[in-house]
Amino acid sequence: MGNRVKGRPKKKSIKAATHSGLSAQRKLSRFGKNRKKDHAGLDATFIGRAKVLKRLQISLKDFRRLCILKGVYPREPRGRAPRNKKGQVFYHIKDVKALAHEPLLEKFREFRAFMKKVRRSANRNEKDEARRKEPLAPKYTLYHLVRERYPRFTDALGDLDDALCLVCLFATLPSDGRIKAGITRKAQHLASAWGAYCATTSSITKSFISVKGVYFEAEIQNTPIRWVVPHNFTQYVPEGVDFRVMLTFFEFYETLLGFVLFKLYAGIGLRYPLPVAASKAANGSVDTNVTSATLHPTLGGKATSVLSANLSALQVALQQASKGNSAAEAVKDALQDNEDVQAEVEKTASKASKKRQQQLAKSVDDALRGISQDDDEDENIDVGSDESMGDDEGEQVPIGAPLREALEAISDNNMSESSTNVDQDTLLADHIRQNPDAQKRNRLFHNLTFFLSREVPRGYLELIILSYGGKVGWEGQDSPISISDPSITHHIVDRPKLL
Repeated sequence: MGNRVKGRPKKKSIKAATHSGLSAQRKLSRFGKNRKKDHAGLDATFIGRAKVLKRLQISLKDFRRLCILKGVYPREPRGRAPRNKKGQVFYHIKDVKALAHEPLLEKFREFRAFMKKVRRSANRNEKDEARRKEPLAPKYTLYHLVRERYPRFTDALGDLDDALCLVCLFATLPSDGRIKAGITRKAQHLASAWGAYCATTSSITKSFISVKGVYFEAEIQNTPIRWVVPHNFTQYVPEGVDFRVMLTFFEFYETLLGFVLFKLYAGIGLRYPLPVAASKAANGSVDTNVTSATLHPTLGGKATSVLSANLSALQVALQQASKGNSAAEAVKDALQDNEDVQAEVEKTASKASKKRQQQLAKSVDDALRGISQDDDEDENIDVGSDESMGDDEGEQVPIGAPLREALEAISDNNMSESSTNVDQDTLLADHIRQNPDAQKRNRLFHNLTFFLSREVPRGYLELIILSYGGKVGWEGQDSPISISDPSITHHIVDRPKLL
């Protein structure tokens, strides 16, 4: 009798009864086909994390990094959870397939194999061999991920809120544990380059101070961007924060901000990065074209903050741009030593201008010679003849045309040269002129000069004052305005009044 229990009815079979008279095709159309496991429904659409790791054949640490860089997040199935798997983390099958074809996946595997070799050398007490292998580590870039996740520039601007908040946070964190000094320095340069652009283009629209920090709102290309800058105090680093995840986000946001800043600086005729962020040369010396006032002390300069260094470098580049014929030449003058290139360009330009002037002079001489010959012929021709006058008018047209064209070319050439010498407008002025709101903000502190005392937090105040068209000075050797300057209209202090 098998497993049958006395008193209970026998369970019916799934198969149709033999006496039902249904054919195989009739049974398939009525009862359907038995589906294979995990081939349809929620079980096939949403996959658990353990199964994803088994399919991709990577560790949990690499999987988390890959998901953060790729922008893949867990999804919650609509309705019921697959089978009886409540509380699990699920990923969509399409996201898993996209991760399987990611080039970074192969780089992670190469790095894992490389670390096995390094550990093997370290365990054998071959420290010199392990150090020799360190520069041979596989490297990767995230440029393709930025282009893939943000196909339009407005999409990248709309997603800058989290990036700026995280970068400003890392810029104030102390160098301890996983947070190295190089990461803090990168964050400071990125945050200062962003602030220098907003201050120069008058893009900041709102700001207020809270307990968490100073909140800013900027409008760039009709896209509002909000971020918070922590107060410049000693930050307490809690123990429960997983900085590995935050460093992975910072790695992606660093590349994203580099793309955005390069595009924004190119819009005002400058090239990013500015010389303040340029590294030292191979012989250990800093670029000679970069003044000490535009360099941070970490690069051998005299600037008291990274923001002031970026602002100084930006102003120098814009001044050079206003002096030259084009913004591209000014950027080259401000950022690199190109005296040889400029000499060659000027030499070729002078040769071309001399050749053009010789051709114009030759055409003028030919035209004048033709006119003189025509005047000699006119003396021998009867003036009273209508036919001779008609022929004379017909002959004067091709003779006077070269002279007119040559004179117009000479005048146009002189006008263009004078216009390039007189015109001092840059792309920055055009950028502000096209935005009426930026013009209004730029006039708010016009002809006002603020001097900040040493106890005042200079970072955000300098940013706001410059963004609204004012001038700012402080107590320091790199200050553009001294304390005894008669143009100072406002003093900002934070100390008790002394009688």
